[in-house]
Amino acid sequence: MALTRCFSVCRTVVINNCQEAAIFSFPLAQQVRFTRYPRSFADPVIDRDAYAKDGSLPYDISVPIKAAKNDMTSSVFNDPVLNKFTSLTMKSGNKNLAKDLLRQTLEQIKRIQVEKYHKASEEEKADIETDPRVIFHKALDNCKPVVGLTSITRGGRSYQVPVPLKENRRRFLAMRWMIDEARNKPKPRLTHLPERLSREVLLAYNNEGSVIQRKLELHKQADGNKAYAHYRWW
Repeated sequence: MALTRCFSVCRTVVINNCQEAAIFSFPLAQQVRFTRYPRSFADPVIDRDAYAKDGSLPYDISVPIKAAKNDMTSSVFNDPVLNKFTSLTMKSGNKNLAKDLLRQTLEQIKRIQVEKYHKASEEEKADIETDPRVIFHKALDNCKPVVGLTSITRGGRSYQVPVPLKENRRRFLAMRWMIDEARNKPKPRLTHLPERLSREVLLAYNNEGSVIQRKLELHKQADGNKAYAHYRWW
């Protein structure tokens, strides 16, 4: 049987001596990608640990460097996980409001833990965590599921087959469950989102709450359908 292979032809076109476009020619489509910098430019290095104390740089000074993006920062307070959580919390593109809600959530967690710390005895104070970022990451790790279910059709029937989840999918499910429980749970009239979200985070930090129950229910369903696990390959 003859095999037909379609090779895409790539050519570079310089537009106005400042922009570069990589044009890919396909049999039925044509894709154009624009970039501001030529290929000789290197990506910026924003990690502070990459810069040595003796003043040496992590790149060749003779190579031009691209400008850093707006969301790139070398601040010690930069947290990619919190940035991802902010994006999932955002509605209608209002990211400033989402950032403010997350800041109020972390502040509320700090207030609750500091108050608990001052009321505790000297022996119990050593076990109380007051850093809201550490609490958030620990709660997120507790909410991450290990396995999930995917629909696979075999013989005209659909089966819910248990599959292991990748790290990105596990983190996404944990974040989405937290946000959904904080938004959709029946709440008092004057309770705002930061208060509800901080309560869910603290419950998940202690391996309690409805988010942990959702994770356990998913694991229970996956364990009940383990007889269909071979449909992943057959």
